[in-house]
Amino acid sequence: MNGYLKVLQEKAKKINVNIEDCSYDKECITNLIAAKVRANLEHEELSVIKEKAVIIEAIIPTNKEDKIALLDAIEERIKEILKEENERFTSIELQENFIPLDFG
Repeated sequence: MNGYLKVLQEKAKKINVNIEDCSYDKECITNLIAAKVRANLEHEELSVIKEKAVIIEAIIPTNKEDKIALLDAIEERIKEILKEENERFTSIELQENFIPLDFG
């Protein structure tokens, strides 16, 4: 099993995301995690949502008072972060598997 898949499964478990329908689909799990984060923030005050968007460096919409647009931006940024994390993890795994043998 892909190492990053295990990482995603653990992240999903921490925030109580049901990923049974995703099987081994990392994109499906990523989407569910992002949707759960969004759902968890929906009932927060606008100031809290803005703060979270800034922390994760989400692209803030021009209308900063639009809660839905901020939540959309956060959800998209979470997906980007998880995708970038997957790429880094995969790159590290490939490097570890391709270490040349030392015949010296």
